Amino acid sequence: MAASIITRGSNSLAAFAVRSRPKIDISLSSQKEGLVPSYTTGDVIEGTVTVTVDHDTRFDELEITFEGTSRTSVERQSMPGRTGAYHTFLRLRQPIEETVYPTPRVLEVGRTYQFPFTFVVPDRLLPHICNHAKTNLHVEHSHTLLPPTLGDPMMTTNRKAVVDDMTPEMCRIAYLVRVTLQKKPAAPNAAPATLASVGKKVRIIPTVDEEPPLNVSDDEGLYCMRKEKDVKRGFMRGKLGRLVVAAAQPKPVQLSPPGEDNNGDGCDSVNTVATVHLRFDPVGDECPPRLGTVWSKLRVSTFYSSDPWGDYPSASCIRSWAQMGGRGMYTEVVPLSTMCVASAPWTKHTTPAGERRDSMQSTSSTESLPGPSASFGGSTYYTAAVVVPVTLPKAKTFVPTFFSCLTARVYALELSISYHAPNARILTPSASLKVPIQLTCEARPGAPSKGTVVNITQDEVNAEFFSPRSIAPAAIAELPAIAPPDYTAVRMSNLAPDRSQMLGTARV
Repeated sequence: MAASIITRGSNSLAAFAVRSRPKIDISLSSQKEGLVPSYTTGDVIEGTVTVTVDHDTRFDELEITFEGTSRTSVERQSMPGRTGAYHTFLRLRQPIEETVYPTPRVLEVGRTYQFPFTFVVPDRLLPHICNHAKTNLHVEHSHTLLPPTLGDPMMTTNRKAVVDDMTPEMCRIAYLVRVTLQKKPAAPNAAPATLASVGKKVRIIPTVDEEPPLNVSDDEGLYCMRKEKDVKRGFMRGKLGRLVVAAAQPKPVQLSPPGEDNNGDGCDSVNTVATVHLRFDPVGDECPPRLGTVWSKLRVSTFYSSDPWGDYPSASCIRSWAQMGGRGMYTEVVPLSTMCVASAPWTKHTTPAGERRDSMQSTSSTESLPGPSASFGGSTYYTAAVVVPVTLPKAKTFVPTFFSCLTARVYALELSISYHAPNARILTPSASLKVPIQLTCEARPGAPSKGTVVNITQDEVNAEFFSPRSIAPAAIAELPAIAPPDYTAVRMSNLAPDRSQMLGTARV
């Protein structure tokens, strides 16, 4: 009996609490039922906030903000537990005029109060957002670019599946429109009391421009743009020569802005090409191996940290922080294509005796020939080139390459090529490369590009800056223009009366 009384009393308190809280509804103009609206740089986020109450409620302010937040959580290896960080990198506030509020500030039962809002997705963040220590001068430029929504589950625009952007649970980047109803406290220094607070998620995929190609160092574990391998006749037998495989960073993959693609995943016509250059340096007069198959994969790497990044993240910095557990990296491999290249031809080259090219003279351009191998000393070599198309699959959701204070997303194109040595009876050998590749996002059609110069004609300049204008009050400006007195009249009016009389007498 006592238990039933307690249960009934708890339900009554819960129902009273629900009734006493104001109800806030956020309606977006581009809202579709069951979907999270998506925006890009320069888009207008507009809507209406509707507030209703079930009893008269006194309030002081309604705050409408557009917020962007980043959250990370890293498992420590040196000691049990986790460490993490939370960062609000964007906060835009909607101004509300005093005339919009009811007078007095009381929400009455039976009435509906509406407050419109408008936000514009910015291109950059304020400089004070990235105020931590840095070891690279370009980091602040990257950290103040707007990052995309990351790791926030939501339905795709085709209503068939949840967005899979290959993000671990340890990091999140989210955007939302937040509405908070506040009441000032009685104490002068106390914080305002929150009567109700509601948020509505939106998806942001900002416009991202192409960056210069990366300068990859030899100890970088994420990338490998050149590789050499011995081509052997068979197991425990001599080698035919040495194979060099190299590739340059391809042009970026351009993602479509949200809502511009036909199937809702942004990957209908997204593609680029990568060129794999091969060189075979024979020991004697051996022929080059026959090529087999090219496999392409996309390595999606997400970096996250409990401390702000002072430099661009890399695999080496993750290894150095492994013991402290303040940083982490998550990589997912997405298969792209498989292509037979057995018919790719080799081209024979002969160099004059004593001439030798630099081994690094190969990856600066897709049209240059690979440099010689480390042990090359002959005069004859062979080259070949294989063009590999790159098309993103539709089953995944991709975001542009970005670097923020706590989270970063980079991509690498893994290219593996197999070959067959003459008379070889061993497993088919292969060589693999990992080439950096950027994912960018183009602007909406008709949107002005960054750095657009506005042309102003000379007539517009003359009308704005060189046309005569009056700054006098209207009553004075309408008076007829009076010619100024000549110099003699001004001079005579400034003389003393007795002096002018004296002058006049002298003239007579």
